[in-house]
Amino acid sequence: MTKLINRLEAEDSRVFNICKTPVNLQKIDIIKENYKLNKPTYAVVDMQNNRAIHLHGANYQLIPYDYILYQLSDALDDYDIDISNTDIKFMVHQDLNYMKLMILFGDDSAYKPYTMSKNNHDKLRFGIELISSYDASLVFTLRAMFVRLICANGMTSYEDVNSSIKRHTKKFDVDTSFEKLRNLNKTFLNMSNTFEVYNHTELTSAEVDILFKKFAGKNESKYNLLLKVLETPKDKSTLYDVYNALTNYSSHNKRAIRHGAIKLTGGHEDYRLDNCKKDITKSSEDRNFEVNNFVKSNDFVFYYHRGLANYSGILEKQYKQTTQ
Repeated sequence: MTKLINRLEAEDSRVFNICKTPVNLQKIDIIKENYKLNKPTYAVVDMQNNRAIHLHGANYQLIPYDYILYQLSDALDDYDIDISNTDIKFMVHQDLNYMKLMILFGDDSAYKPYTMSKNNHDKLRFGIELISSYDASLVFTLRAMFVRLICANGMTSYEDVNSSIKRHTKKFDVDTSFEKLRNLNKTFLNMSNTFEVYNHTELTSAEVDILFKKFAGKNESKYNLLLKVLETPKDKSTLYDVYNALTNYSSHNKRAIRHGAIKLTGGHEDYRLDNCKKDITKSSEDRNFEVNNFVKSNDFVFYYHRGLANYSGILEKQYKQTTQ
């Protein structure tokens, strides 16, 4: 038995046992008496509790949670990724709808927190996240991530380029998905460099406003939420601060609600933050998708390239000073 499986069984055997609940994919031809279905329909069945978790089409592939975890555990061992100095957060929905595993590397690991060059107290904790579902609410996802430790908002950022995000179709080969962990060092470097560029991209108050309005569209509540969670003055913000506000929106199941019908200030002070009723895990995934698409848009990339030129110039200057 490999290290991750040992950790999961030792630290929370109850959740791990839920994860191992036997499931099966059963075809449904008749729903009542002689009523037949026009299209092939399959049910993911919880064999232990004799209930159907969700219905799927003929192209669905059932991949048990415990099989996925064993594959991840083997991959971590194969690529010498040490998890001895890590924090592990593992949860399985009570109805087996979805499961989520997060591994965060500690101070003494090979992937110790990254320190931003502008502020020695601003550290990013590196980690790996794995998600899967039986009810198709969440696609299979394996990705690297950073958690900003200094941030009051708890900024959580996910990689985009090297992530594995796949639907549970018959064409999906889950075994090959974990090969991406072979390049975890490169992923760590690429993500930290990207945040350095963000942090060296200074924005005017008007530019912050443009980005927030582009992201929010006509949604006034979303726009004012971003203003409320922005941790720096608008006229002293960087692209890093804007990104921090965007990831606050994605990782917190919140919405901005006006205090009353009458506008008091005409600004975000008229709003308060309130919890959304949607499932927090599903909400986070939907919002992460929204933020990642915006980060890849021309509106955001325009400022990124401006910061990239600035940061490259700083690095070149530092290199010349060290070689003189």
